[in-house]
Amino acid sequence: MVSVTKTLNARGGVARRRELLSDGVGAKQLAAAVHLGRILRVRRGWYALPNLNPDLIKAVRVGGRLACVSAARHYGWAVGEDVGLHICVAANASRLHSPHNPAERMSPDGSPGITLHWEKKKSVRTTARWVTSRRETVLQLASCQSPELAVAAFDSFMHLDPVRSAELPDWLAELPRYILDQFESCSALCESFLESIGRIRLAREGLHGEHQVKITGVGRVDLLVNGWLVIEWDGLEHHDNGAAHDEDCHRDAVLASLGYRTLRFTYAMVMHEWYLVIAAIRAVLAGGRPARP
Repeated sequence: MVSVTKTLNARGGVARRRELLSDGVGAKQLAAAVHLGRILRVRRGWYALPNLNPDLIKAVRVGGRLACVSAARHYGWAVGEDVGLHICVAANASRLHSPHNPAERMSPDGSPGITLHWEKKKSVRTTARWVTSRRETVLQLASCQSPELAVAAFDSFMHLDPVRSAELPDWLAELPRYILDQFESCSALCESFLESIGRIRLAREGLHGEHQVKITGVGRVDLLVNGWLVIEWDGLEHHDNGAAHDEDCHRDAVLASLGYRTLRFTYAMVMHEWYLVIAAIRAVLAGGRPARP
């Protein structure tokens, strides 16, 4: 007997009823698998593995694919918090369903927490059937998100996947000039969302530095300004435990002993208190380089 779960897995975790039947899965076998909780009936005629990404299941339930920031997160690119769920639907889609209840219809304008992207033409789906391609995702990010959030995602893409991201300039060239003019150059040297945001915002203030600089006895620092001011962008993913805090304090002490000054900024400070971040940086730079011990 054909395994329902193996068949679904081979199709990327989601499949239509007719696809599963054509693969040799019996109708009674399919119903039994749903009853036992081995698979989910996402919507009428659609089935998925229960351990699938919940956002992807919602996208299929609506009648589309993960898109924009949601697709970027699926690919592992850095994106901000609380961006909602972005779903790409066909240009002629007319029967969209609620992401929470397949029995309810959803407005073409979306619903709270859901942003719809409408395909301008039929897309070539050469990779995952339920996620927009990397090219589509890049174009959606550029058109939908703020320039700094989009560039942060592109930075991450370039750092994580230097081979595929080599096509990024060609993809961006497809955008209208008024969108392209909003972007600053991407940098694969930035390794985190927060670091990319910090770089972009500092550049707007006329401040530039060297990224990921290696300092003997310390290791790499996120940003070095004027050869002596070290700026570290402390995202929650790396600095939310005691051991990391102890290591940061040790690094700062070593840097001070070498004649460097260190400033650390958290995600919340960068995203919600930028005025304080830039004020602190300017104040330290105005004081000049500390005397070396």
